[in-house]
Amino acid sequence: MKSASQLALSWALLGLVSSQSLAEDIAPLEIPSSLISFGHSHYYSPHALVVNKKNRTISVWENKSGQIIKLAEYPSDFGKNAGTKLASGDARTPEGIYFLEKMMEGKSLDFKQYGVRAFTTNYPNLFDQRAGKTGDGIWLHAIPDTLTLERGSRGCVVVRNKTIQDLSPYIKLGSTPIIIHNDLKVVPTSQVQKRATEISTLLEGWRRAWETKSMDSYIEYYGDEFNSMNMDRQQWKDFKQNLAKKYENIKVQLSQPMIFEFEDQIIVRQLQKYRSDMHEDFGEKTLYLKSKDGRMQIVAEYWTEVRDAEAVREVEEADSRISSSMVPQNQNTNQNKN
Repeated sequence: MKSASQLALSWALLGLVSSQSLAEDIAPLEIPSSLISFGHSHYYSPHALVVNKKNRTISVWENKSGQIIKLAEYPSDFGKNAGTKLASGDARTPEGIYFLEKMMEGKSLDFKQYGVRAFTTNYPNLFDQRAGKTGDGIWLHAIPDTLTLERGSRGCVVVRNKTIQDLSPYIKLGSTPIIIHNDLKVVPTSQVQKRATEISTLLEGWRRAWETKSMDSYIEYYGDEFNSMNMDRQQWKDFKQNLAKKYENIKVQLSQPMIFEFEDQIIVRQLQKYRSDMHEDFGEKTLYLKSKDGRMQIVAEYWTEVRDAEAVREVEEADSRISSSMVPQNQNTNQNKN
């Protein structure tokens, strides 16, 4: 049986985990510590927006053939008050991992306040909600050139009209993250690669425990604070255990994950093909993990149906490549099976 670490290594060898060049004469790049891995599928965006409040910038990062590179950086503005958002009306900009969900322009937007275009975010995210944070309407939007970019907003990330137009081609609604830091930390690419391997190893162990119906091992990947579908950790185990007894076999195929990390929060999004002798589906699995004392555990998970034939093909092909890469070189693949 393939070990979780072997599978994670296979992802890396296939270029499915962010990695630095193997050429020794190329100096490692420094990249945001939050950009762990981009999903290698047409379903996911190859770009991420990263906000640094300290130097008042928003930057665009791209996953290009396994390399995470910085494409551009622009001036930006934030909430009038310092610190992360805690409550409605506090005029602070939230800090964390968010996704751009909807674009507004034209008659749906007040040009004097929001410029030519605006993108909504999913604040408050699950981590915010569980922390008791309130408020909504946190956008990435523009302002007219007649207004200063240092006036302070009510909590939104604000840029110039020209900048919002420059950023727009890099935004895939529902998929492109905007990660907001108070003081952005950049680290060598090798450090991010190591973290990607650690998380990918955990995810493969979780997948394998689920697929082999090893419920005692499976539930160890879940934290005590886990809650999803109105079930706590024990109820979730019972639910999964009943399904495992019901099905003769289970097969779980996953795409290379999109992974972002902020402080002790990790969000994983990946395409999932699930098949048993009685049920089959395809969708996106989103995992929310917390890191504590060096241990990562799932605190919530959600599944959404995806109807995309190309995405299904990509997951199947990725799974096939991983399986092929794990065949020992001295193994005769044409040998007779007893």
